[in-house]
Amino acid sequence: MATLQEHRTMTGHIEQPGLIRALDKVCRCLENALIFVAGSMIICAMAITFVDVVMRYIFNSPLNWFFNLITMYLLPGSYFLAFSYALRTGSHLKVDYFKSKLPLKFTSFCLLVFGLIATLMFSYIAYTYSLRAYSAWQENEIVYGVVSWVVWPSEFIIAIGSFVFSFRLLITTINNYVSKGGEL
Repeated sequence: MATLQEHRTMTGHIEQPGLIRALDKVCRCLENALIFVAGSMIICAMAITFVDVVMRYIFNSPLNWFFNLITMYLLPGSYFLAFSYALRTGSHLKVDYFKSKLPLKFTSFCLLVFGLIATLMFSYIAYTYSLRAYSAWQENEIVYGVVSWVVWPSEFIIAIGSFVFSFRLLITTINNYVSKGGEL
């Protein structure tokens, strides 16, 4: 059954080793900053959309530049920068129907293996988008329109969000493994 868990800290109930506790603290600081930025981006997108609607229907003079701003910067930022925070607080959708029906050792093994695979995958995404952002910055890539928009910030937002998410995935995977006593 798919459930949306209540807002709570996923790693707070586990006694963490010193290094993991320090990494978790660093990751929490990054997540808190990024969720603030993501929330600000959502508010900006809503405000710009509101102004565009007012300008379009009351003054018959729509904003021609806002679509690229929202789709290139604000929307990717509002969800990529929030991934890690959502994982930490359990605010993500989680399908746990089969978990109670499978043996504990099997689910622990699956959490370890798939947690590591997801960590590697999002680390690769962060690396790839970091290279893309650097390349776009060096080549001064621009999307032309009413306003010329540089491409690298959009790529950089995805890289940062994916990096912090992979960091949180690794911490969560290690915590799940440690909480089971390091046994599979």
